[in-house]
Amino acid sequence: MDVHIVSREPKNHNGAPPLLFIHGAFAGAWCWDEFFLPWFADAGFDASAIDLPGRRGRPDYEQLQDFTLGDYLDAVLAAVDAFDVPPVVVGHSMGGYLAWRVAEARDISALLLMAPVPPTGLAAPAMQLLLSNPSLAMDVAAVHAGNIASADTLHAALFSDAVPMSVAERYIGRFQSESRLAVAGLYAPYLPNVMAVWGTPVKVIGAGNDPLIPPAHVHWTGSICGQSAHIYQGMGHGMMLETGWKRVAEDIAAWLADEGLGSKS
Repeated sequence: MDVHIVSREPKNHNGAPPLLFIHGAFAGAWCWDEFFLPWFADAGFDASAIDLPGRRGRPDYEQLQDFTLGDYLDAVLAAVDAFDVPPVVVGHSMGGYLAWRVAEARDISALLLMAPVPPTGLAAPAMQLLLSNPSLAMDVAAVHAGNIASADTLHAALFSDAVPMSVAERYIGRFQSESRLAVAGLYAPYLPNVMAVWGTPVKVIGAGNDPLIPPAHVHWTGSICGQSAHIYQGMGHGMMLETGWKRVAEDIAAWLADEGLGSKS
């Protein structure tokens, strides 16, 4: 399996291990390269983002619907294995679910989960969305089934009101179809191996205005990790593209420094 990586190398390395960012469903490495990769490179990090199999513009795009969640995991594991030193693995949404699985299987320097699908799967957050916002839940289910959603629906699902529609539409136009097999895999019961990540520095963050992975489920993931999750109030699901993205990036860098995984300067 070919593994596609987008990388930004720092001009002045801060001594930290490399960062590997994993995007969520319907997205691609581009969502990290908009702000996070250049910011972290400027901060002295070797920053990379993986394009999961079947991304638009890649040779395997036509095979998108053949890929499973296991194929995605294999691609991330291959990316991790390619580093000379264990990377810090950062996963968003579905990418957070994959990042947890990677931490179970490989030695990594740290694990950061952003609005993650819980290690136990997507069923509980999906049920909460159905109960709290049935209309949006049906729209999201239609997207999972391969239907095209309106810009208003995607704005409501992914961003806070602080992100103007004109800006959101630019990002929304870059989202793509997703493998239905992979999405279905997120609903399959899975018992996380907590002991496998024991001793790995873990940080869990979420967004206060996130209907897809609401704060309660972010806190649940944090409790599995033995950590207190941090919730960014006023932000939506796509934190790396939100108006306040820089605050999130700065907090991540500060956490890594506190863990001895980067310069404090």
